Amino acid sequence: MMLEQEIPAAPTRVSILARLVPVLSYALPSFGAAVTAFLIISVLRAMRTAEMAGAAAVAAGISEANVAILVCLYLAIAIGLGGVVIGLVRMFTSTTTASPSAWFFLITGVLGLVPVLTLWSAQSILLGVVFARAGEGGVATVAREITLLLMATIGVGLISVLFQMASAFVPLPRVFRAKRKWASFIMLLVMQTGIIAMTILYHLRTAWLYSEYQKY
Repeated sequence: MMLEQEIPAAPTRVSILARLVPVLSYALPSFGAAVTAFLIISVLRAMRTAEMAGAAAVAAGISEANVAILVCLYLAIAIGLGGVVIGLVRMFTSTTTASPSAWFFLITGVLGLVPVLTLWSAQSILLGVVFARAGEGGVATVAREITLLLMATIGVGLISVLFQMASAFVPLPRVFRAKRKWASFIMLLVMQTGIIAMTILYHLRTAWLYSEYQKY
């Protein structure tokens, strides 16, 4: 009987704070990608209306639209570092709540980066046509594909934000309770690295677009 009392009970709840900070850093890129996609759709509409399909107009429009996702990505890095610190502290302290599992961070993190990747693909197709002058008809030949990718970015981005914020507060099943805190911490680092990588890529692309715009 004494032995049973000495065995600590496993936490039955997953820490809200340990979930909220990381998923907020994953939700920000999704939100930024959705806003940027909406702005680029507006750029495409303006190009069709004003018959402006030049490289300068595209470079200026995308570089301005990218401000939204860049701001969100940089905020995501800052908040994500806080999540990493929380994960590190929980590794070496005893807590009354369980840590989220590595699977939780993998699912929410990947979901947060999907809109960022679809936005990148849409921009790449648009820039490839405008600057490389590939194919006949210019932007019109790929306008439908670009629009579909941008609409998918908006839809998936908004769904991602709602899902991630809900996942920070709803009770999680047992499978999402960490058995090894170090595995959760490593996944936090992996997802943080992914966000940093995307930030660098978008920063370089935006800087290049701005320099191209300045040439005209």
